Amino acid sequence: MLEQHVHLRSNRKMLVGRGFTLIELLVVIAIIALLIGILLPALSSARSSARTLVCQTNMRSMGQGAINYSLDMRDIIPAFNWSVDGYRTPYADLRNAGNDRIAVGHQAISILRDRTGMSTIPRNATGNWFASLWFTHLIYLDYLSGNPEEPVAACPEDHEQVERAQTPIEDYTPGTIKRKFESSYETTVLANSVDVAQGTFEPIHQHNRHWQSFLRAPVYVVTRRFTQVRYPSSKAYMFDTYDRHFADDPDTLYFEPDAKQPILMFDGSVSVRATRDANPGFRPLDPRNPEPSMVRKQVRGPYDFFPGYYRWTRGGLGGIDFGGDEISTGQP
Repeated sequence: MLEQHVHLRSNRKMLVGRGFTLIELLVVIAIIALLIGILLPALSSARSSARTLVCQTNMRSMGQGAINYSLDMRDIIPAFNWSVDGYRTPYADLRNAGNDRIAVGHQAISILRDRTGMSTIPRNATGNWFASLWFTHLIYLDYLSGNPEEPVAACPEDHEQVERAQTPIEDYTPGTIKRKFESSYETTVLANSVDVAQGTFEPIHQHNRHWQSFLRAPVYVVTRRFTQVRYPSSKAYMFDTYDRHFADDPDTLYFEPDAKQPILMFDGSVSVRATRDANPGFRPLDPRNPEPSMVRKQVRGPYDFFPGYYRWTRGGLGGIDFGGDEISTGQP
């Protein structure tokens, strides 16, 4: 009986002291690697979904800020509104703009100088800078954070703009400093332009041009109001010019066939929409034409042309982008 007890104790010691064999260790490593392979895509997808949610939250904040601004400003849609003969400024070099294109740029620079305290930020004297596209949030900073490096103006997937906002201002040259305060989100050009030609006012247009090339008459700035939007839940107000969330190529533009992204509507709602689900838009200078404005991605040919979609909504502010047929502007 004593011998049997000693033998059992000896076996227990052997079992306790025994380590993993090489095969067992490799099996464990293989299982861990398999689990990592299964979990990593799910984690990556979760992170991507979280960034998309943050982007939507940012856009809602931008929309709510714009709506609050309009409540204090008699329903006016936030927009640069300096016109060739309708503004005053304490900055001598920003006076006497030759046309509305230059005046609007002067207004953006004036705001940046006031907000940063840097009077050395240079003006744009040629009028080729289209500040209304990615800088309109400067108009209503007081209804956001008040900070010119507005946090909600940058999409979390727009790594370049996030880095710009975080880069110290002294690291910029005078000619590039305005990029620090840019937004990821494009504001509709209709915020300070007529939908179609009205008297002496010509709408902003772009048909057959590069996606960054806009044609603006010397005198074009008008005041637009939220009450002019007929379908606020179906008309795009702000959107990212790039499909940063869903496209494999980060340079995919909003108008390309498989593009999809969050879009802020005029009622303040935000939802992810596929470009192919939008109405194709129209040509502001030729509203009766059933064809849309066509824009190109390439700077030089050969060119691929794409419909402008919600950048050029048929009927302008009175039109509809999603969830219904285009309105009639006299097209067959």
